[in-house]
Amino acid sequence: MAALESVRVLELASVLAGPLAATALAERGAHVTKVERPPSGDVTRSWKGANEDPELDISAYYEAANGAKQLEWMDLGSDKGQEWLEKQLASHDVLIENFKSADLEKFNLQPHAVATRHPHLIRVRLVGFNNAPDRLAYDAVVQAETGFMHMNGETNGPPLRMPVALMDVLASHQIRLAALEGLLDRSQGGTGFFAEVSLAGSGVTALVNQGTNWLVAENSPQRNSGLHPNIAPYGDVLFCKNGHLVLAIGNSRQFEGLCNVLQCLELLTDPRFDSNQLRVTHREELMKTLNYASASWEKIPLELALRGAGAPAGVVRTIQEVLDPNGPNTEWIQTNPSGSKRPAAIAYRVQHFGDNPR
Repeated sequence: MAALESVRVLELASVLAGPLAATALAERGAHVTKVERPPSGDVTRSWKGANEDPELDISAYYEAANGAKQLEWMDLGSDKGQEWLEKQLASHDVLIENFKSADLEKFNLQPHAVATRHPHLIRVRLVGFNNAPDRLAYDAVVQAETGFMHMNGETNGPPLRMPVALMDVLASHQIRLAALEGLLDRSQGGTGFFAEVSLAGSGVTALVNQGTNWLVAENSPQRNSGLHPNIAPYGDVLFCKNGHLVLAIGNSRQFEGLCNVLQCLELLTDPRFDSNQLRVTHREELMKTLNYASASWEKIPLELALRGAGAPAGVVRTIQEVLDPNGPNTEWIQTNPSGSKRPAAIAYRVQHFGDNPR
C-alpha cells in the first residue's frame, strides 16, 4: 500500500509546475483528478515539436507532466461546473491551482472563502511573482529575473536560458512539500491550510552558493561557460577522441588522482596548482595541459580510469544515451496511461526496515 493511497488531489493547474507536482503525488499512490477546460484543455497539449503528430490531442510536453490521473473536462465557470467543483472540494484532500486572481473570484475560489467552506482542504496555489501575482510568468522570464540567465552562457556570450523549464521544476518540488506539510498539519488538528508558491521564490531559493557568494562576499556571479566559481577543475570539460568528460575535482587528493591517470605529474609540483584556490586562479593554464593529455583517450575508458583513481568525472551523454531502455536509468522512466514514456517525477526509493511495513 503506497503511503499516499488514501489522499485525493484535485489539480486545477496547467502547464508544468502544478501538473508535475500532482504527478509526483500520484506516483506515491495519491488519487489525482485533473480538470481541463473544453475544448482545448491544457495549453501544453499544443506545444508540439517538429516530429510530433499534429492530429493527436496530446504532446510530448503534456505527457512529461501528466501521469496516472483521472481526467475531467469541465467548464468551472458554468453553473454545472460550479456545482461539480463544490462536490470535488468537499471530497478531496489537496487542491493545486494556478489561476489568475480574477479567475479566483470567477470560480468562487477565493482562499479565505474556500477555507471557510472546506476547512479540511489543503490548498496550494502557484503564482509567478509574489509581489505581482497576476503578472504572466513563463519560465524563461523567471529564469531571467532570478539571475539564472545572467549566470548561464559562455564567458563572452549573451545570457542563455536553461534548456528545461527549471523554475517550474523547482516550483513543483515546493508544491509537493507544501502539500505534504498541509497533510501533516491537518493530522495534528490544523484546518484551513493555504500555501502560496511562486516561480520567482523557487528560483531565488535555488541560488544557494551563488547567492551566498554575493550575500557573504559581494562576489557577483558572472557567465563563465559553466565553470564552478569556487572549485577547479570543476565543471571543466576534457576533450577526448570520441566525446567529452566533465571534471568534478573537489580536493587535492582527487587532483592527484587526475594527474596520475593523465600522466601529468608535473602539475603536482607546479606552485600555480598547489591548492584549490590557486587552481581556480590559474584555471586556463591548467586545462590546456589536461586537455592535451586527454586528447589521446576515449571517453568511457578515461572515466573508468579516473573513477578507479578517486577522481570524479562524468561522460557527457546525449538524452538518447541517458534514456536508453537497456541502460542504467530504466527505473526512473515511467509509462503513462496512454502508453507513452516519461522521466519519473519521483527519484527516490523506499524500503521499510521496521516491524510494521505498510
